[in-house]
Amino acid sequence: MMTYTMNYQIDPEITAFLDKSTSAYPENVLELSMHEHRECYRVLCEMFQAPIPKEITKQDSFITGRDGHAIPIRYYYPEDNNSETLIMYLHGGGFVVGNLESHDSICAEIAHKTKINLISIDYRLAPEHLHPAQIEDTQDAFLTLDTGRTIIAGDSAGGTLAAALCIAQQNTDRQPIGQLLIYPYLGGMYLNLDSHQEGSDAPAMTSQDVEDFISLWCGGKPNWKDSTFAPILHTDLSGLPPCIALAAEVDPIRDDALVYVEKLTSAGSKAKAILDKGLPHGHLRARHSSKKAKRSFENLCQSLLQLTEQE
Repeated sequence: MMTYTMNYQIDPEITAFLDKSTSAYPENVLELSMHEHRECYRVLCEMFQAPIPKEITKQDSFITGRDGHAIPIRYYYPEDNNSETLIMYLHGGGFVVGNLESHDSICAEIAHKTKINLISIDYRLAPEHLHPAQIEDTQDAFLTLDTGRTIIAGDSAGGTLAAALCIAQQNTDRQPIGQLLIYPYLGGMYLNLDSHQEGSDAPAMTSQDVEDFISLWCGGKPNWKDSTFAPILHTDLSGLPPCIALAAEVDPIRDDALVYVEKLTSAGSKAKAILDKGLPHGHLRARHSSKKAKRSFENLCQSLLQLTEQE
C-alpha cells in the first residue's frame, strides 16, 4: 500500500481506490510511449467499469467535423426518459487519453439516474491533434446535436472543453442551457493558484502531471490569451449558461473550479461550486467502491437535474 503525504484526510476506501489505480501503470511510467500510456489508461478504466443498467439502450454513430473527419458519438437512451433535455458529455483524460469506452458505464449511469438522454463525444486527442482541435470537435458536435435544451458536461479535460464551448458560443443564439464541470482544468496553473502549489505530491495527479498534459495539448506553445485554452482567464464571463462546478479537494486543479465560479458570479452569471472533501482527481471511477465518491456522483446527477430547471 502506498503512503500519501498530502495534508488531507484520505479514508481507507479512497486509499484502496488509489492503490488499485496505481497498479494499472508500471514503475517506468515516464518512459512509456503514447500508445503504451493509452493502453495503461484503458486497463485502468476497465478495472472500474460497472454493468450497464438494463434500462439503458446504447447506439453508436458519428457526425462530420468541419474538415470532413468523422467524430464518433454514443447515444444513451434511458427507458423511462421523461425529459426534453439532452446531456452532451465530454470525457476526461488530459486531452491525450480516453474515448467512448473509457467513460461508458459513467455515461450510462448518468443517463439512468437522471432519466435524460445523453450523448458522449469522442473528440480528437493530442499530441496527434493539438489545440484547438478538441474544442472544434466539441463545437461541431454541439451545433450538430443541440436540441435547444442541451446541457454540456465533462470531467477533467472534458470540463475544460465544456467551459470553452460556452465561451465559444457566447453572445450567439446557440448556447447550452447549463454547464456541469467535474473537477475541470480551466487554466489555473497560469495563476499559480493555491491548489497548484499544494499539489506537487497529489496522489492521483500532481501539479507536474497537469503541466505535462497541457504541454502535450498545445505542443509546448500555450496561448494564455485564448479563452478556449484557459477559460478562467476570459475577461468577460457575463451572460454564460448557469454553471455547477464540482471540485475535488485532493487535486492540484481544485481551485480552478472554485475560482472560476467566483469569477462567473462576479460577472453576473449563475454559478455554484461543490467541494468534495477527501476526494482525489478522477474519483468518478470510485463511485462503486467509496461512500464519498458515491455521494459525489449522486450530487453530480442532482446537479444535472437542477440545471434543467435553471434555463
